[in-house]
Amino acid sequence: MGKDDVKQACQLTTGATVVATHMEAVNHALLTRAELRAFTEQEKINDRVFIPEDGEIIII
Repeated sequence: MGKDDVKQACQLTTGATVVATHMEAVNHALLTRAELRAFTEQEKINDRVFIPEDGEIIII
């Protein structure tokens, strides 16, 4: 998924939190955490998108 896909997921899922994983993990994942964070802030969806760091544990 690219950043536009993340935005679309937020638009299609009212009230859901999107968890962006596999960032910077493999050679075809070109979108960085920093780029996605900046994009989510620009699009005002940063309160709905969680971008964990490597090894970070998410408790849902």
